[in-house]
Amino acid sequence: MKRNYTLFTCIVILASACSSPKSESEKQTKTSNEWELQIVDSIQVDYLGSVDGGEFRNGKGVVFDFKTNSLIEFDETGKILNQQSYPKEGPGAVVYPTTLRYDERGKLYGMSFLSWLYEFNPDLTLKRQIDMPFLAISNDGMSFGRNFEPWNGHIISWYPGRDGADQYDPFFFRDNFLLEKLNLTTAEAEPIVKLPPTSRYSSDKFYERSHLRFGIVADKLYLVLNNEPLIHSYDMAKGFEYIRTFTFSPSVFFDNGEHSKAYEYISRYRMLDGRISGFYPRPDGIFVTYTEGISEDIFIQNDLKNPENFPKYGEFQRHILKFMNTDSIWSNEIVIPNTIDQIMNIESLAKPFYALRNDEYIGEEQDYLTFYKLQLVQK
Repeated sequence: MKRNYTLFTCIVILASACSSPKSESEKQTKTSNEWELQIVDSIQVDYLGSVDGGEFRNGKGVVFDFKTNSLIEFDETGKILNQQSYPKEGPGAVVYPTTLRYDERGKLYGMSFLSWLYEFNPDLTLKRQIDMPFLAISNDGMSFGRNFEPWNGHIISWYPGRDGADQYDPFFFRDNFLLEKLNLTTAEAEPIVKLPPTSRYSSDKFYERSHLRFGIVADKLYLVLNNEPLIHSYDMAKGFEYIRTFTFSPSVFFDNGEHSKAYEYISRYRMLDGRISGFYPRPDGIFVTYTEGISEDIFIQNDLKNPENFPKYGEFQRHILKFMNTDSIWSNEIVIPNTIDQIMNIESLAKPFYALRNDEYIGEEQDYLTFYKLQLVQK
């Protein structure tokens, strides 16, 4: 398959070659950053339903069930703390809040795949719908995609539609601001963050449609497009000024390259692109999870275009976790086993984190939800 990151990688290698020589101890430190993922425990939540979005932070977890339009909140023992279903229209309506975020004080916010924003009370009843000054143009979304964050009395959010901009336009990322900064007190919003020229999506060429994810650490914002192995950083204290782009250097990250026309779809039809599945910038590291993708030969040989075979994707590609520590050194590629489904959050290198068990892969049907308690352990 085609690769589009050769030039960027060569620049990084050249810059490294021109830098001052490292001492032997520094080299050893670099090569010793080897980690493994361990399942240290599991918890069961006494709820029978689907998990179509979720979050875990500061000892509490919450999941969204699409079928019942419900939120279920639980603690680290699996005990259900609160449970609430919502009407889809009329007073108190909440429409599919698939993306969920706790702020640092434990307040819960939600966003629907239609980009409607909600604030919830501690018992999960609706406190208010958060209105933006304009309507979003969005008909899809990512249940576990981290595309909005509460921050300093604001919501920073992926919310396309300002001035009628269409996120499905092939040059949307090139021509528009990517995020909105909404003041929760005044309801005023301002557009922020432009894509830097280091991304291929800033060009006039056509590529597979991408999705945005981002995270905030102190006064820095980090942003990715999910089918590029690049991380773009911005200084929030300087008007979201672009700082730099760096790569997490995956050993395998399949990509179907430049397209000959707009709205052409190759991934999932002839092959499978590598994709960033999770992005968690934190004070002690930047954590990235991604799938490597599947080559065209293997994809066609195993009839993976057939929806019935979508569950087999995990047999032909690895799901990887990598992180960059505070010395800007990337870890090894840590394989996430297929028994692990969605990671709810990664709060810190030092803290365990939770992920939904993949019951479909295991082949077990239970009348409760199981979450693995995971820990990164240095080798």
